[in-house]
Amino acid sequence: MVDEKDTVLKNSDDKVTDELNYENNLDKAIADDSDRALIKRILELLEDAKAEEIVLIEAQHRSSLADYLLICEGRSQLHCRGIAENVENNLKREGEASLGIEGEREGNWVLLDYGNIILHVFHPEIRKYYRLEELYEQGPGQNSTKVSMTSE
Repeated sequence: MVDEKDTVLKNSDDKVTDELNYENNLDKAIADDSDRALIKRILELLEDAKAEEIVLIEAQHRSSLADYLLICEGRSQLHCRGIAENVENNLKREGEASLGIEGEREGNWVLLDYGNIILHVFHPEIRKYYRLEELYEQGPGQNSTKVSMTSE
């Protein structure tokens, strides 16, 4: 389960802007109720699958593809595939099938498309190479926020 005390809302400069708990941070960052509910569920599933370095980026001012990007990593290709399968299988069983999956066979970068929300599951080396967080921080728009899952 997500540790609410260790989750903070950060701006694009990675400075802590709000130290409220996890629920309040997501409520502030995500206006749409259905998006918020789906993101919360995905975060729970990522935590259950032991995903690491989980970040949520508000991208609606920077991308026409999705409003939110969830980015995380697994320790190996097998772990990345397992994380993606855990999310996909549980959400499908709950009636929330993805619009598409890419990269599941290879397991270096698995993308799950849920319309307004895109989940990227990276192998750590691939994540360092593509640096999606940096790309979205440098793009146009002033309202980029991230909700980072941090542990002390």
